[in-house]
Amino acid sequence: MKVTDIRIQIIKDPKNKLKAFSTVILDDSLVLRDIRIFESERGNFISMPSVKGQDGNWHEIVTLINTDLKNQISNYVLRAYHDELLKKM
Repeated sequence: MKVTDIRIQIIKDPKNKLKAFSTVILDDSLVLRDIRIFESERGNFISMPSVKGQDGNWHEIVTLINTDLKNQISNYVLRAYHDELLKKM
């Protein structure tokens, strides 16, 4: 699968480590919405869409099994996020 489009929505006034949301389109066929971009001491990272269960834990709605695809999506999303930040400066 190939990333064919990425959209970034930066949170204007973040209250925690969540900095933005992303929508990723794969092969002009599959849309992944609500990929979250977080900031940590070790750098930015993404989190796949998830919901909070009745047990209080977060559970992924979409899980990427293929490590290469997961790394590709992460790299593209973080690059698009940094590009979007540069546009805002």
